[in-house]
Amino acid sequence: MTIIDLLDLVVNKPRFSCFSLMYHLISLYLVKKNVLASTRRPRKKSVAVVGIGRVGLPLALILASKGLTVYGLGRDKEKITKINDGVMPFLEKGAPTLLRQVRKKRFFATTDYSVISSCDFIVLTLGTPIDENMNPVFSQIEKAIGEMKRYIRKEQTLILRSTVSPRTTRYVKSLLNDVEGIKVGHNFFLAFCPERIAEGRALEEIATIPQMVGGVDEKSTIKAKELFRLLGVDTILTDDISAELAKLFTNMYRYINFAMANEFMVLADYYQRDIHTIVQLVNYGYTRGGVSLPGFTAGPCLFKDGFFMISELPFADLFLTSWKINESVPLFLVKKLRDATDLVNKKAVILGLAFKAEIDDVRASLSFKAKKALLRERMTVILHDPYVKDTQGQGLVPDVYDAVKHADVIFVGTNHKMYSSLDIPRIKRLVNKNCMVCDIWNVFGSGKILFPLEELTH
Repeated sequence: MTIIDLLDLVVNKPRFSCFSLMYHLISLYLVKKNVLASTRRPRKKSVAVVGIGRVGLPLALILASKGLTVYGLGRDKEKITKINDGVMPFLEKGAPTLLRQVRKKRFFATTDYSVISSCDFIVLTLGTPIDENMNPVFSQIEKAIGEMKRYIRKEQTLILRSTVSPRTTRYVKSLLNDVEGIKVGHNFFLAFCPERIAEGRALEEIATIPQMVGGVDEKSTIKAKELFRLLGVDTILTDDISAELAKLFTNMYRYINFAMANEFMVLADYYQRDIHTIVQLVNYGYTRGGVSLPGFTAGPCLFKDGFFMISELPFADLFLTSWKINESVPLFLVKKLRDATDLVNKKAVILGLAFKAEIDDVRASLSFKAKKALLRERMTVILHDPYVKDTQGQGLVPDVYDAVKHADVIFVGTNHKMYSSLDIPRIKRLVNKNCMVCDIWNVFGSGKILFPLEELTH
């Protein structure tokens, strides 16, 4: 019944009582209110991502693309300005386009922590580095909690995202419970939900890889799941310590496998055989193969994560042994070069500085350890990387063919794709006579780790 129908009743039916009129008006109001309530769109969630580096920024962009309002919190004002202008601070496939789409609409980079007060979720992407004694350092997290505690409020959910040592989330819980009016698990919620991405493929993997959600209590787990279900991926629910250990086990499983591959390389060399040939023999057509090839094993996570596991436990020797093997590879390769040729007063060029292929991240890269070892041999060392733009005056040459001019040693540090398609005849004309190649990645396809450049036929 509409208002017009009610007026018709009043005019044409004198017996239509005032009581009946009031009854129908109230009914009409309630129906109208329910219709509006059912059609009203739910309020979009808002998120503060603290730390907009290689972990935080891709996540922030993805969340903004899903319609959330996202604030990216950082400290570097120049970096913040560039991001808001649509300039990515590092290489990430698909990120420049996505940033231009969401910036100043649903994504806002800022240094102002007060935006946290308006957010439903706070995602902390600051990690825990290690000190000179290989113990976890919590200063970054402590400082961030200190800055945000004046702005946090009841019913918010804080999510730790970066790899941390076991029980770090419980430590953060104790810090939050010191904030007046906040009680984690009752009126504030906390979870560890680790990133599981590979740099360079972050946007693709955030949207496809299942997400571990580990709350410090059941309510916190459910609250954190609300955010990650918006990504459209499966969510695996657990507790915070299990999630912390799962992330560390994932990284260390890879690190140990890489160490095994590098150990096999050393063993093959002892018997004067090439590891690439042997790995092919093992893996070809064999369902229980899967032996990895050798290479530099580095980066800001794999290097340190094993020490998170042994800081309280004295019997995790496997992690320490893997670390010693992987970290010794550059020195092993330089020794092979020294045994093969005179290095004093010669020139070496290192191809590749990033800690893995097709990215521009040089943190904990073993290429710099190789550089130091070559310098100790009294060599001049030149660096090249197609993605790295700044090495703080360490001898970076932007053009690869300029870099190899008059080289006596070509040392492959990173297996960037471009190196496998270099013009070898041109390089042969540029380098010095008897130039040696050290190619642990086999980017030149020789099947050998150390060989004279002249042996290459392509």
